[in-house]
Amino acid sequence: MSLDTVALVQFDPTLGPADDGTITRLCDRIRETAAEADPDLIVFPELATTGYSIFDQIDACAEPIPGPTTRAIGGAAAAVESHVLFGMAVRDERGVRNSAVWIDRTGAVRARYDKRNPWGDERDVFVPGDDILVLECEGRTLGVQICYDLNFPAQSAAFAREAVDAIINISAWSVPMAGDWDRLLPARALENGAYVFGCNRAGAEEDLTFYGHTTAYEPDGSIADRLDSQSGILVSHIEHETLRNERERNPMRCDRRDDRPTTNRVIISTRSEKH
Repeated sequence: MSLDTVALVQFDPTLGPADDGTITRLCDRIRETAAEADPDLIVFPELATTGYSIFDQIDACAEPIPGPTTRAIGGAAAAVESHVLFGMAVRDERGVRNSAVWIDRTGAVRARYDKRNPWGDERDVFVPGDDILVLECEGRTLGVQICYDLNFPAQSAAFAREAVDAIINISAWSVPMAGDWDRLLPARALENGAYVFGCNRAGAEEDLTFYGHTTAYEPDGSIADRLDSQSGILVSHIEHETLRNERERNPMRCDRRDDRPTTNRVIISTRSEKH
């Protein structure tokens, strides 16, 4: 068994603590996506279980792991025999995290990534993560990041050093920053010779309208497939031959120098000096 088919679910999450209705709808989406696409991996956006604008109710929205949400989604993942990656607010011993949680085909929580780079008001409620996450799963090496992490090329460069086949970014990216989404995702694909899957959310909350446009990029930075701003499912594939061909065409991974260069700072003044 290999991890080849990825389904990215773009939808408008229910805002607020994940009650039984919210969890049931998420599990229904897992079953519907599995029936439609038979994917190896189903991906949901950032904070998919609660919606994004939860800063004034963070204590009610954050859950421990294991907890009601991970148990329910684990059951749905096991029922359809797919891996599931989704965003949620997680409470641990250091505080509340903006996390991406990986549940495997058996329903077990196998990994968690805590967003390293909180955006804006997120800094007031979320404790930033320290580590990056690289997963070895069924013949694939995958890097996971969340939304604003995309803006920091050093994190993607760390993925390149780990020879990832794909970078998965789960997001709640808003319309005013749409241009950044459209430019950064293909740049990360091209510079790393890896697939990039950007799973964004749809809809609006309070004063935020989300961009949608979940997109799958080929390792050369070209678009493999894309959604518009509405809810939908994007199905894409990781292909070994495509990865190999692009890395032969553009050998950046082999040519990359990982040592940090020293800085040669030269100050040039055009002002005349008086003697």
